[in-house]
Amino acid sequence: MMFWLALPLTLALYFMTRALYRRLPWPVINPVLIPTAVIIGLLLWLDLPLDQYQRGTAPITALLEPAVVALALPLYQQARQIRDKLKPIVLCTLTSVLISVCTTLGIGHLMGADPALLASIATKSITTPLAMSVSQSLGGIPAIAAAVVVVVGILGALIGYPLLRLMRVTDPEAQGLAMGACAHAIGTAASAEQGVTQGAFSSLAMVVCGVLTAAVAPLLFALYHWLT
Repeated sequence: MMFWLALPLTLALYFMTRALYRRLPWPVINPVLIPTAVIIGLLLWLDLPLDQYQRGTAPITALLEPAVVALALPLYQQARQIRDKLKPIVLCTLTSVLISVCTTLGIGHLMGADPALLASIATKSITTPLAMSVSQSLGGIPAIAAAVVVVVGILGALIGYPLLRLMRVTDPEAQGLAMGACAHAIGTAASAEQGVTQGAFSSLAMVVCGVLTAAVAPLLFALYHWLT
C-alpha cells in the first residue's frame, strides 16, 4: 500500500507546504523540512516499510540529477558577473571547503568519532551524489553521508537567509555563495527563490565546492591520519 501512496503523498505534502510558505514566509515553514518530518513520523508511527516508500518515490529520486544540471541556466544568465569575479569566488569556496572539512575532523576527533564516521560526515556540505562517492572513497558509509547532507541542507535552507540578514550580509552575490557553499542543492533551491543572482552564485558555489572537496578531502583525511 505504501508503494502506491508514497509518490502522491510526497508531492501533496510538498506543494501544500510551499503554498503555505508563500502565504506565511516563516523560515520554519520549509517545503523540505515539513514534508520530511511528516513522512518520517508516519513511517515510524504506522511501522511502514521504508523500502516500499523508496521504491514508490523512485521517479522523484531519478529527477534529482537532472534538476542539479538544470541549475546551469542561472549560471549562464550571470556568466559575465561570474567571469569578472572568478578569483574571489574560487578563494571563498576553497576557504569554505577547508573550514568545513577541518572543523569536522577536529570536532569529531575531540568527541571520539571513529575514522569511518569522520569520513561519512566530512563531506556534509556538498551535494548528495558527490558526498556519497567521496565518503566511500575515504572509507566512510555512504548512507550516513547522504543523511548528513540532507540534514545540513535543510538546516541551511531554514536558517541561512535569516542568519545572513542578522549579520547584515545584503549583497546577493555573497548571499548566494554562502548558501551554495554551506547548504548545497537545498540551499541553492532556497537561493533561487530569493533571486536570479543568488541562485546563479549559489549554483556556482555548490559545483566548485563539490569539485574542491573531492580533491582536498582525501588529502586532509590522509593528513589527519598521519597526525593522529
